[in-house]
Amino acid sequence: MVSTAKRTLEMQLLLGPDEAVPVAGRFGYRSDRPYEVEVAFISRGHTVATWLFARDLLLAGLSVEAGKGDVRVWPVRRPDAARRVHIELATDDSVCELSVGATELTAWLEQTAAIVAPGEEGRYLDMDTHLARLLAGKC
Repeated sequence: MVSTAKRTLEMQLLLGPDEAVPVAGRFGYRSDRPYEVEVAFISRGHTVATWLFARDLLLAGLSVEAGKGDVRVWPVRRPDAARRVHIELATDDSVCELSVGATELTAWLEQTAAIVAPGEEGRYLDMDTHLARLLAGKC
């Protein structure tokens, strides 16, 4: 049986030092894909982009800068504001930076850890099934 954790979190798409646009991030996690997180970014009721990346990046990014290349995550602490986590997503032609509340992200990550504890992902991954799908060209 597949267990899931889903939550929509209020995010900010950062356009400049003092300018941001609200965006919803629908975070999803599945026990049969224990290493990955899917985030669908929603604006005006429509999914505008979906990204897959490692849950470990989000976990590490709560306390230190994590990631290289396409996805980077790091904590932001300002004296007069709630803690936030920034997520940078890069493609060949563009980069966007988003911000999410650290408390809300931590609560969702705790839900995922209740499903599959960090470090235990290998116990939940059916490598034979995934390898068969890969070799059959169904991935």
